[in-house]
Amino acid sequence: MQNSDIEIVVIEDEPDILELLEYHLDKEGYTVTGFLSTEKVEQFLEEENPMLMIIDRNLPGEEGSEFVSRIRDLGYDIPVLFLTARDKESDLIEGFDSGGDDYMTKPFSSKELLVRIKALLKRSGITSGDKIKYRDLVLDLQKRELLIDNKSIDLTNLE
Repeated sequence: MQNSDIEIVVIEDEPDILELLEYHLDKEGYTVTGFLSTEKVEQFLEEENPMLMIIDRNLPGEEGSEFVSRIRDLGYDIPVLFLTARDKESDLIEGFDSGGDDYMTKPFSSKELLVRIKALLKRSGITSGDKIKYRDLVLDLQKRELLIDNKSIDLTNLE
């Protein structure tokens, strides 16, 4: 899967930081959609299929971990990386307990962020050398097998 096929949602209330994140992700070839709050993100998730979300904890309106907890309750399992100034151990634990998959504190290294994004995408099965994942579909190129909801689907040679 090419980076350009991977859409990343960034929710960050500081316009300068959002612009910086969009720049670095775009430079790596990712498709990026940025939001300054969680307000329109749920509607976006209903229409689009992002592969990863980078979310600040300190957001206007709905706090980042509350938003993640709510979308997890709705059934969204998109990998989430928290990128926040909240650096206490209790904040980190709260972030993971709410459904976060990784946690970075500000100020941050853009190189470390990109490495963590690659690792998170690989760990979640979105990118790897022999498997392609899209929603509940997994195509194993090595085995030439298609799985839907972890059930094998018979394919013809042409397929």
